[in-house]
Formats: sequence, structure tokens, C-alpha cells
Amino acid sequence: MTDEKIPAAGSGGRSHLGAGSRITGELHFPGTVELPGYVKGRVEASAIVIKEAGEVEGELHSASITIKGHFDGQVMGGKVKLHASARVTGEITYESLSIESGAQVEGKFTLRPYAKDTKPDDQVSGSTV
Repeated sequence: MTDEKIPAAGSGGRSHLGAGSRITGELHFPGTVELPGYVKGRVEASAIVIKEAGEVEGELHSASITIKGHFDGQVMGGKVKLHASARVTGEITYESLSIESGAQVEGKFTLRPYAKDTKPDDQVSGSTV
């Protein structure tokens, strides 16, 4: 065990998938996850970081999402940040959004409070779970 401090968004620790990794499926992390490889599917974590070399197709669900690489799909997030190197296509539902100059973004944006257990269809219909 180390005495290293973990940021609030990463209260469950920090996970890192290695560069060159290719993963398909539904991934759940208790803390922060860094994605420098390829992921196809659903990723849920306290905080998600798609690194510059990372490519994700599918869904992201997190209170904090940082995209530096490629993303195609649906984001359900609280604080969403798109860096200058980001290449994003899809739907982004966010509580707060920042887009750096140079980011390439194409899609639909919706401002909504982030609720961890809210499903996209429930938000559209306005029903409660």
C-alpha cells in the first residue's frame, strides 16, 4: 500500500488500460480510469480520461469526463472537458462543458444535471426510475 493521495473523483483508486489495448464490453471502475487504447462498449467510472492515443466507441457514464483522443457515441456526464486534441462525434449530455480551441466536435449537446443511475431513454421521456 502507498500513502499517495487520490483525487475526490478517483475515490475508488486509479485504473489504467495499457496503450495498444483492445477491449470490448461493459466496463465498470470504482475510481478514475485512463484509456489510451481502443474500447468498444460502455464505460462507467467516477472519472474517465480518454488519452490522446485512446479511441472509444460506445457510451461513457461519469461525473467527470476528459476527452483528449477519439470518441464516437453517447456521453452521460457531469463535468465534461474536450481538449484541443479531441475528435468527438455523437451525443453529449452534460452538467458543465468546456471545449478547447482546436477540438473537432460533431453532434448533439444537451444540458442536464448528471444523475449516475439515469438511463438515456428515461431522460428523454421524462419518466422517473
